[in-house]
Amino acid sequence: MAPEITRRSVITAGMAAPLMMTSTPATASTPASTVAAALPADLEQRAMALTPPVFLLESAVPPHFSGSGLSVSGAAAVCGTRSLRWDHDSRSVITVRAPLRWAADPYRPGDDQAWQGLVDAFCVWVHNTEPTDDVLRFEFGRGERTDVWFDFRLGYRGWRTAWLRYAYDMRGRPHPAMDTLRIVAPRRTGTLHFDQLMLNVPLRPDAPNADHQLPAIAAEGDTYDNQHWQALLTFERLLREEEPDRTPPTPAETQALAALRTRYVEEYLLAPVTVDVPALTAQTAALLGRPVHAYQSQIYPAEIAAELRAFVAPVTLRAVTDLMRTIALAWQAAPAERPALGRLYLDLFHHLREQGWTAGSGQGTIHHLGFDVRGYYDSAYLVREVFREAGLLDELRADLDWLTGLGRLFRGFGFRTARGSVMDLYNTTVRGMLAAVLLRDGDREQIAYLRVLRDWLNDTLQPTDGIQDGVKPDGSAFHHVGFFPDYVRDGLAGLAPIVYVLHGGAFAISPQAYGWLKKTLLAQRIYANKTHWPVSASGRNPGGTTGLSVVPFQWLARIDDEIGAAFLRLLPAAPTPQQRAVAELLAARGVTAEPAPTGNWAYNYAALAVQRRGEWQVSVRGHNRYLWSTEIYVGANWYGRYNTYGQIQVLHKGTNLASGYAPNGYDWNRRPGTTVIRKPLDLLKGDLTGAIEEMLLTDSRFAGAHTIDGRDGMFAMDLREHPKYDGSHRARKSVFLFDDRVIAIGTGIANDDRVHETETTLFQTTRTGAVLVDGAETAWPYEGLELSPRWILDDKDLGYYLAPGQRVGLTRGTQQSRHHGTEAPTGGDFSTAWIRHGSAPRDGHYEYAVLVGATAESAAAFAAAMDEPGRAPYTVHRADRVAHVVSDRASGLTGYAVFERTALTGLVRYVDTPSMLLTRPEGDELDLAVCDPDLRLYGGIDPDQYERGRYVGHYSPWSRPWLDDPSRPHLLRVTLAGRWRAEGPCRTRVDGERTVVEFETVHGAPVQVRLRR
Repeated sequence: MAPEITRRSVITAGMAAPLMMTSTPATASTPASTVAAALPADLEQRAMALTPPVFLLESAVPPHFSGSGLSVSGAAAVCGTRSLRWDHDSRSVITVRAPLRWAADPYRPGDDQAWQGLVDAFCVWVHNTEPTDDVLRFEFGRGERTDVWFDFRLGYRGWRTAWLRYAYDMRGRPHPAMDTLRIVAPRRTGTLHFDQLMLNVPLRPDAPNADHQLPAIAAEGDTYDNQHWQALLTFERLLREEEPDRTPPTPAETQALAALRTRYVEEYLLAPVTVDVPALTAQTAALLGRPVHAYQSQIYPAEIAAELRAFVAPVTLRAVTDLMRTIALAWQAAPAERPALGRLYLDLFHHLREQGWTAGSGQGTIHHLGFDVRGYYDSAYLVREVFREAGLLDELRADLDWLTGLGRLFRGFGFRTARGSVMDLYNTTVRGMLAAVLLRDGDREQIAYLRVLRDWLNDTLQPTDGIQDGVKPDGSAFHHVGFFPDYVRDGLAGLAPIVYVLHGGAFAISPQAYGWLKKTLLAQRIYANKTHWPVSASGRNPGGTTGLSVVPFQWLARIDDEIGAAFLRLLPAAPTPQQRAVAELLAARGVTAEPAPTGNWAYNYAALAVQRRGEWQVSVRGHNRYLWSTEIYVGANWYGRYNTYGQIQVLHKGTNLASGYAPNGYDWNRRPGTTVIRKPLDLLKGDLTGAIEEMLLTDSRFAGAHTIDGRDGMFAMDLREHPKYDGSHRARKSVFLFDDRVIAIGTGIANDDRVHETETTLFQTTRTGAVLVDGAETAWPYEGLELSPRWILDDKDLGYYLAPGQRVGLTRGTQQSRHHGTEAPTGGDFSTAWIRHGSAPRDGHYEYAVLVGATAESAAAFAAAMDEPGRAPYTVHRADRVAHVVSDRASGLTGYAVFERTALTGLVRYVDTPSMLLTRPEGDELDLAVCDPDLRLYGGIDPDQYERGRYVGHYSPWSRPWLDDPSRPHLLRVTLAGRWRAEGPCRTRVDGERTVVEFETVHGAPVQVRLRR
């Protein structure tokens, strides 16, 4: 007997993962006979032996089933080559007897997405050949008693699937002793087929979605963060009920439509293709007759999931739609072959509909739909005449309207998750919405819907409040309710060509919307250097290879010279023909490549500081009570806990990998600049018990970046670890970014862990050369755990000055680690240095400086100068739990990291708000820049996260009531010694020989003024 399925076993096996991974596909060329032969001899029996059983219905009617007209047939199948055929009479019944093993769970509809666990669900595929206005009833109960039931509508042709959660989607009340399923036929007589019937499997509760067959299920799906996929039924209703503005088109609109259609086809849709009709025919034949899945395997029980995927051997939805695009391009390119190619496209269209990828069908779950149907969206318009001639144009329109959720254009943004996953829509769906609009009949209808699409795009490109997805006032952008550049990159890559197609006429997005798009795009080439962004900004993708895409620059360069200059700088060494064409266009306009950006930027919707000088970049990243520290999924970023604990990364040799980062062998505890408790990997690994992801918040308001003159800056963070792991861990950290000098201060380092050491990492870099300690070359391998060096030079031209009195560890050797996703062993050669704070520190501290582009001579000279107060490159005036104050000799700047309201000495006498200040006096003038990095999305505490006054952090960002609250303005007061008057956005009040300067701060944005005595 196989072991009983439990929620814990499913989570351990990875079935609790967010619906991210596609099912394992057979290749498009795999013949059906090979696929069918893959059935293990005993798989069907082992599936039936599970508790509760799973029925594959491949070889015989299971003994659990009773009823008339039952047989196993090869006429239709979605799992293997056969299914259960039911030749039914009116209201006849199939009875299935087996313990359902339903158990209650803590989920509540609309609950926190990260912590919702799994629920018990029923799953079945149903094939119908004769649509009817009637239902198939499924009843679950104890013997003759019915506890819960649902009706499955039969107004369709082909395969449909049902995923229903017992406690939330069925009528009645489930009972743990349920042991009977009854399937009641419709009033008519006829034939139905059933396949892959699963009595009870653990399911992520936000997976199911309502559709025509099951319109009353998953009501909360309309307001899930994933509502952009799952609210298709609501979008369909809106499309039916709402009307666009159908006032007669103006001449300008008609002209703009004609130009738009030309650009859409000739510049966006068309692409080079090799027309090989026999090859395309063979590829199409290999796909026909096989099930088409996207995320349908997510329902498979953990015990047999891998074998069942191999047995079903579906073709991916993406493979089908990509082939449709190739056929459509060939149809355009070879008029003589159009009859054959048109038939191939229609064959795939009919196959998708037979498999349930059609209007009104939710396929159990339709999560992440847009990623898999882009080829369909980008091909349907090209072959519209094929559908017109076949009398199928209305069916094509209906399918695209459904799959794109076109009715979302009329929903507005007045609900909590309205902005959710807008980057997914940009990446995958906006192109399909445009196709659906342009497939409408006549200019007037197309223009009416283009008006709505334009206005909807304008709205989506306005900065969003709180931590909602979308663009932010500082140029950062959100996905998964946090700063996640990988998704933003893909979103902009999908949106930019559509913006280009719409440009230059009545349907162009507004100048304001375009301005926000442009700011967001250009920000990416700031926090990427040159194309890779720092690992601290990698979200759950810590491989070190993710970065920006040149695609959106390539499209918008055609209409914007500033973006064009950035595009020319980012142009790959081996550009594509299309990229060369854009470069030539820009050259003809006199546009030249921009220099590499130089300056300092504060992105406080990301708690990110960026310092750049040409081709090198220093970044510092933190987190706070609004911004999650990292994102951990099953199979991704298992060891990412410390990614934003003040990580300082120097990206100065082009890429992360060239600059010293490598994931193989990487000690995930030791990220440069972070102050952490070093744990064995088993303890460092994220704990997803009862969860589907981890996106932890802290209870600290204070973490962010600051800048002055847009040239130099700083970062500060009140680090408090989440109590899920070690709520006692604390540190107050600051980083001052003065030209090529990075000064790092830490105070108040404390925790209660007496077993593991607390460390602040200086560097962890791949081995490429010598490492010097006070001028002496270290051996390979090497281990020194009680060092007191004045300076270290790593093998990437980075120098490290260390203030006296610190215990330093340095190792050089082959490190063993684990892959962040698979947990497979990895190894690599690294040099690693860190400051040791011991176990359970009470008031630990550190002070060091990083010198970019250092040599042995410059590092030694810097250390020597620090020994002489009159020559010291920087001076620490104060470093305690309340404030860090550092002056830089070369720039004349003084930076203040103020963690609590406090009195100070010198020029700045009092600061009433935790904040950062940068000052530069010049004679009778003073440049003063202030920054309160607290986004102030809510005041006081978030009571859900506290118990008896102690922060316990129960909830993730998804469920927070302040998710869509705006940043609240705050009055910050700085008291200066002397009598000053201001030029700029502040108010001054002279009080004797002191001046109170008041600033209104919002969005964590720096404010700079010039004061005169």
